[in-house]
Amino acid sequence: MKKITQTLRYQSGFTIVELMVGLVIGLIASLVIMQTFSAFEGSKRSTTGIADAQTNGSIGLYMLQRELQFAGYGIPVISGTMPQINVRPDQLTFQDYTNKTQAEIDAAYATALANYNTKIAADTATVQSGEVYSALKCNPAPTLALDVDNDPATADVTIDVITPVVITEGVSSDTIAIRYGTTTRGGMQTRVVSPFGTDTVTVENNMGCRAGDVVLVTRNSNSGDTTCVATKVTSTNAQLDAAPNSILVVSNAGMALNNRLACLGQVRQMTFAVNGNQLQKNGQNVIGDIVSLQAQYGIAATANSEIVNQWVDASGGTWAAPTVANRNRIKAVRIALVARNNLLERNVVSQACTGAATGPGRVCVFGGDINLAATDVGADWNRYRYRTYEVIVPLRNVLAASPQL
Repeated sequence: MKKITQTLRYQSGFTIVELMVGLVIGLIASLVIMQTFSAFEGSKRSTTGIADAQTNGSIGLYMLQRELQFAGYGIPVISGTMPQINVRPDQLTFQDYTNKTQAEIDAAYATALANYNTKIAADTATVQSGEVYSALKCNPAPTLALDVDNDPATADVTIDVITPVVITEGVSSDTIAIRYGTTTRGGMQTRVVSPFGTDTVTVENNMGCRAGDVVLVTRNSNSGDTTCVATKVTSTNAQLDAAPNSILVVSNAGMALNNRLACLGQVRQMTFAVNGNQLQKNGQNVIGDIVSLQAQYGIAATANSEIVNQWVDASGGTWAAPTVANRNRIKAVRIALVARNNLLERNVVSQACTGAATGPGRVCVFGGDINLAATDVGADWNRYRYRTYEVIVPLRNVLAASPQL
């Protein structure tokens, strides 16, 4: 018993000093671990947010670009006399400017441009000496109240059926409306033999017209009459199949012998806008953390030129509501989407495109500033990171009509 008592007498625990030292070391280690974890987590969130912004911006840009490529589809822009193209495959050559000076390149460009303009002028003269039934000559533009979004629950919208793209300038974000038909005829027209009765049109062939289609009737603009008529097919598909030379319409008022009739299918209007940091399509949120949509018209010097020589906002007396002549100068559209990383940073991480500070990322659209403080992001806009995506989309369904404009 004495031996056991002596053994227990010499056993002892940690002193208070030792415990306090151990706790301090543990706290320091925990602090280092937490700081490392916090830095890693912040870096991960920033990287993930940037990746999300890149994904959102890319998808949004693809969606807009795809719709713009349909702009004007189904609208009859080519008909009547066409210019003669005398080019053999072996005449197509590529110029090598590798060893040319800038002056030599400029001179070659001027020569090529002059030759191009000469060819366009000749083509235009050829077309204008014949008959032109292009819808782009319609003045004024015919309008209809249509179910442009294919949703019976929403109200019909009155639009002109021949304008491919309409940009509405906004304070911090623009709105772009893209219009096209769904026909499989691709803008083909048929001759009006006679309109008779109150709602019947006799044509050479109604192939491709379906029940409910939008009908556009154009006149020979070289005769001096640019009045066009827009209406809708009321025939059933069975009636159209049974009587291939006859179409029932809402009204045939204004139609005449030798006019040209085209069925555009169902005319759709896809409207893109940004609201509440969401990209919306026809009022429905489709992609998040998009803070601004910017769009500009690419215009040519004349309607029958395909060379874009200026980019303009849809503002002012000329381009907020273009005349027919100016509308036909629009050959392309360029758009920009500004996507945001939704992580609010402690410090300023972004600045205006023309900002002089070094370090923070500049936010540029079309090479200039954008007022992100006016968006739904608000006054703390510069504490977020952004990615800007831009693309130029030619209005390919309109370019082919250039000699006839």
